[in-house]
Amino acid sequence: MKIGIMTINSAYNYGCVLQAWSLQRFLEKEGHEAEIINYRIPEIDNVYRLFQKRNKYGNNVLNACYNGVRRLKFRLTQGPRIRKAAKFEHFIGGVMNTTRVYGSFRQLKEERAGDAYDVLITGSDQVWNGTITKGMKPAYFLAFDGTGKKKLAYAASIGKRELMNAEKDFFRRYLREYSSIGVREKSAKRLLAPLTDRPVSVVLDPTLLLEREDFDRLKKPSRFRKPYILVHLIGRDPRVAKIVVPVSEQTGLPVVQNRLKRLYVNELGRFADAGPEEFLGLVEGAELVITNSFHATVFSIVYGKNFITIPHELYPERMENLLQEAGLERHLISSPEELPESAAELMPDYAEVWKRLAIRQEESRNYLRRALGEN
Repeated sequence: MKIGIMTINSAYNYGCVLQAWSLQRFLEKEGHEAEIINYRIPEIDNVYRLFQKRNKYGNNVLNACYNGVRRLKFRLTQGPRIRKAAKFEHFIGGVMNTTRVYGSFRQLKEERAGDAYDVLITGSDQVWNGTITKGMKPAYFLAFDGTGKKKLAYAASIGKRELMNAEKDFFRRYLREYSSIGVREKSAKRLLAPLTDRPVSVVLDPTLLLEREDFDRLKKPSRFRKPYILVHLIGRDPRVAKIVVPVSEQTGLPVVQNRLKRLYVNELGRFADAGPEEFLGLVEGAELVITNSFHATVFSIVYGKNFITIPHELYPERMENLLQEAGLERHLISSPEELPESAAELMPDYAEVWKRLAIRQEESRNYLRRALGEN
């Protein structure tokens, strides 16, 4: 069966590309031909654009000179970001099985992007979060295809606790065409169940459909040979530093972190230039992971690491759901006051963790198998 996947796949974000690759990889392991429809819109790509021109002056020549100087300065000071972007583009275009680029819903529709597939899947990540996509996008509801072929959702995320009326109307309209609806959070099920006559299932993120061995074949080993704490920070979150510093002092472990500039006194190094494959190796090589990232949490579990997760201040549901299902709620820590006397006390019993997750993994895999097999 040939399957087209519509997801957010072009952000320079480890979780974004690895979840897309994981769904594709699982479907291939099931014997299908899977392809990611390479839908790249400004609302996503501009967030990660490395350099943007500015028109500071009312003169084109002056603006050209001004931007030339800015570009030179950028190249001299932002080397890690440039290298990281190149690695992500290689992963998006060379490691994942992607189509050519579609830049708009109109292009998807006019060029009949769905015609090549037997089934279309709305993939995971926050595809149904209008805040992330700068408005609800019909493409992420597979509305570009009008052939009547099977459409389903796997681990789609809304990332909100409540929906506005206009968003509810949007969901009512487009969910009618889905034969199966799988979401990533319990909160999404609560929001969508009243808006459709289809059952709404809660399934695991695609990265948890796979085995560690799948990621081992992808990863590149960590370049750091000494024991370290891996700190993966998303956005600006001062709570992370307040937890990292005492844990580093208590354990005596240095920090490897993902920002350009030095953030901690006791730093072994940084990985601002790392690609997705290197990120996996960095997690595997860490003694301890401290993060406010959902997918850094996932890969800490995949690689059996001790970890601390700082929950998202506004939308912690996906972290809470995962850690509750794995029996790892005590790893969700918001402040230094919640830390145990020794970080070693947090080390999970991974035999029990994986036993619990195995049940949910099989339920999620079977959801996809049933959804693809339905008439």
